Amino acid sequence: MSRIAVVTDLIFSTKITGTAKALGGQVQVARSLDALRQKLDAACEAAATGTPPTEAASGVPLVIVDLNSTGVDTVEAVRVAKAHRAAPRVVAFLSHVQAELAVAAREAGADQVLARSAFVDRLPELVRPA
Repeated sequence: MSRIAVVTDLIFSTKITGTAKALGGQVQVARSLDALRQKLDAACEAAATGTPPTEAASGVPLVIVDLNSTGVDTVEAVRVAKAHRAAPRVVAFLSHVQAELAVAAREAGADQVLARSAFVDRLPELVRPA
């Protein structure tokens, strides 16, 4: 199963993808809403055409959204993911002092909103292959 992360910070995206790789998994990084839509569509199309399951093409169980990403409407990224036919679980994370942004993400449909430190603690659990 594929995981997609909406993250624009290069260092943090490397941390997420590196953790997944070390655990035998994969996280695809989307740096824009268009990229998120394309990755969600590609995962669904691969599953629908009977493409043999791979980490990148067997549905999307999880979308991770860094609510502090720059240049992306991250609350809209949550909405896009939740409205997509892939129906992924959405975990968003942010600086712990941004209560209003956390509320907006929950209202947009995020299944879970974590402080950045809690997300880092849970990262291996989130990206480990099933």
